[in-house]
Amino acid sequence: QAFGLGGPPLREAAPPTTGQFTVPLHRQRVPVQTDDGVLSFKSVYFGSISVGAPNAQKFSMVFDTGSGHVIVPSMACRSEACLIHNRYERRASPRAVDIDADGSQVLPGAPRDQLTVAFGTGEVTGQFVSERLCLGAPDVEDPSPAAAATAAAAAAPNTTDTLPLHCMEMRIITASEMSHEPFHAFSFDGIVGLGLDSLAISPEFSMFSMLSAQQHLQEASFGVFLAESDDEVSEISFGGHSPARVRGSLSWTPVVMPEEGHWMIQIKHLRIGDRVVDFCEDGTCRAVVDTGTSLLAVPVDFADELRADLEDNLKNPPLSAEGRVDCRQAEGLPVHFELYGGMTITLLPGDYARPTLLLADEEGEELAGAELAATGANATDAPALGANSSAGAAAVADAAVPEGSAESERADVGSMDDIILNACRPTIMPIALPEPIGPKLFIWGEPVLTKYYTVYHWGNKSVGFGIAAHANDEVTEQVAAQPAKPKRRPLLSV
Repeated sequence: QAFGLGGPPLREAAPPTTGQFTVPLHRQRVPVQTDDGVLSFKSVYFGSISVGAPNAQKFSMVFDTGSGHVIVPSMACRSEACLIHNRYERRASPRAVDIDADGSQVLPGAPRDQLTVAFGTGEVTGQFVSERLCLGAPDVEDPSPAAAATAAAAAAPNTTDTLPLHCMEMRIITASEMSHEPFHAFSFDGIVGLGLDSLAISPEFSMFSMLSAQQHLQEASFGVFLAESDDEVSEISFGGHSPARVRGSLSWTPVVMPEEGHWMIQIKHLRIGDRVVDFCEDGTCRAVVDTGTSLLAVPVDFADELRADLEDNLKNPPLSAEGRVDCRQAEGLPVHFELYGGMTITLLPGDYARPTLLLADEEGEELAGAELAATGANATDAPALGANSSAGAAAVADAAVPEGSAESERADVGSMDDIILNACRPTIMPIALPEPIGPKLFIWGEPVLTKYYTVYHWGNKSVGFGIAAHANDEVTEQVAAQPAKPKRRPLLSV
């Protein structure tokens, strides 16, 4: 049973009249359970795109900085994981061209190239097509003259000068096979990879590379905001960031080893509280900023030490009247990642801790303990890192763990009324990755991406960080002067 889509109702953004476009993101939480009985919740964030012209086909997609391709289910896919989702109908898009991996046209009836991409506990196999992709839903109603011109351009012949601002011609993967796990568990249809060019087969398969090539963007960058609660709306902004989502200014750090395809940055020092940790003092620690990861992934040789330090010093906040705990109010040691250039990423207990689940039966007896990763991005934490593979990619159960660790499967836990949340625990996942990007690689998922608004600059190959401006922050600041003032609902910009 899925616990639904979080946040207030979304309105799809209208087609842009400038070189910036914001796509609102839905959140869905799904429980998963490991073989040893540990229960956790995966959160996925997905927004709308359309594929094809003149008949645009709508898809809900995870926007993932840890993978490199656009993948949608195809009508040729007959597995249950495909049948429950929107599927791409090739015959409904006369503009599309069947191609091989090198972009060459495939004649009717001729053999075709295929690609298999691994995503954590599952995989996708598909073929290739050259198509039109547009950000946002195809059925947005906007009576403005600019929107009418955009709609007319969408139906125009296949030329780049008539493309709508939010559209691009590119190569996509149409999945003919999708494994049951993890894709059956989630509501989204497919994946939009936002890794660097080298993570894709070629730049023509990279959505942001092709969007930038249209030269319609105000800036060759995109920004990601993940909501802290259901009182606000997550979003991804293309062509620049959303200043209203940031408290203060952005600080930038360069991407290292861009040839590996990841938004990877160098860690200079690591501190737990006031103690400098020796683990990163040799200068080889790095972090991948990945919207496809739900937890804080930590090198396996350091994970136990970090978990022990944080757990031993973690103090739970008082329980609510219902016996639940708000781990955002937890106390304990901060974790500081000092980067080159003088900036520091700091995670407080309220950022890295999540409630612990105790399932109760009808008599109120506790049945099992389980950790709740209550908010996360896409939870594909199995980094088979490299060109054509994914560090995150799309809502997959955590699998980037040492050999022998239990894998995850979807859990049936009834309703949230069955669950008692009364203790906090750090959300840390051990990973073991080889050189060149490992073995001292961290993956920064939801704990970092919720606290910090992140901007990914395609042209400068750098990542910007700024403290995210959450709705609850404003309420907290105003509560003394205006205790009855309701929470402000974030605005979506175009």
